[in-house]
Amino acid sequence: MILDTTVAGVRTPCREHFELTLAAAAFPDALPGQFVQILCRDSVQSLADGQAMLRRPFSVGGLRRGVRSVEIDILGRVVGPGTAWLAGRRRGDTVNILGPLGRPFSITINDEIPILVAGGVGLPPIRWLAETLCRAGIEPSFIYGAQSRDLLAVALCAEPARDGKMSECIKEFAGLGIRAAITTDDGSCGLRGRVTDALGIQLDACAGRAARVYACGPEPMLRAVAERCAARGVACEVAMERVMGCGMATCQSCVVPVRDGASTDGWRYALCCREGPVFDASAVIWSR
Repeated sequence: MILDTTVAGVRTPCREHFELTLAAAAFPDALPGQFVQILCRDSVQSLADGQAMLRRPFSVGGLRRGVRSVEIDILGRVVGPGTAWLAGRRRGDTVNILGPLGRPFSITINDEIPILVAGGVGLPPIRWLAETLCRAGIEPSFIYGAQSRDLLAVALCAEPARDGKMSECIKEFAGLGIRAAITTDDGSCGLRGRVTDALGIQLDACAGRAARVYACGPEPMLRAVAERCAARGVACEVAMERVMGCGMATCQSCVVPVRDGASTDGWRYALCCREGPVFDASAVIWSR
């Protein structure tokens, strides 16, 4: 569905980041992990110098249905003209979107302990997944990593543990009763290190019970999480980040190498927009 939305809320969660709430009269059913393609310029018909020509993909970070409208949350970091344009939107502005698109996270859990992992702007689908799991009566734990404290796109309600242990330290997650751990590369907040360091601690705390990890963030982070899970025999789903020109499997620009026993070579390229962005981590070939 292509539709015009109205900016209903604007927030700056941290340095270089922006969060928008987009309101629409209607929006199709969607699930955590799916995304929208956003036109990051004033109109479909016009294209001025320096403006982004192609739509940009953004994970849906939340979806709320009211009596008269649907609200969609998105989060981004300013890295170019497209995201700069979007970061400059104000209440009442129009933003054109296409979606929902892609394959979501699986929600069914068979007595597994869900561990949610996000890095940077990989937060939105993980945050929405946390809300969805809680509504289903499933209590996950959450690990969030960033380069430094001033790049954390969450609100703290308590100082995170320096040893990577879980606590109700993130406001939007604590409100759901979810305990969390934070890691930063420079040690300015929480555990000094990577999300995999906190993940190892949390997997140890599962005390023999099976776990399932859901992750979204930069690809090096996803690879490290996938390798940690594979080494411990833990199921893992990852939401991959790719530049998507169309989001509908037309431009063929968002390929991800995956294992395929039916292929002559044992692998093939999958389109992230159609077969993802969520993949079984064990199916992704990280070394290509």
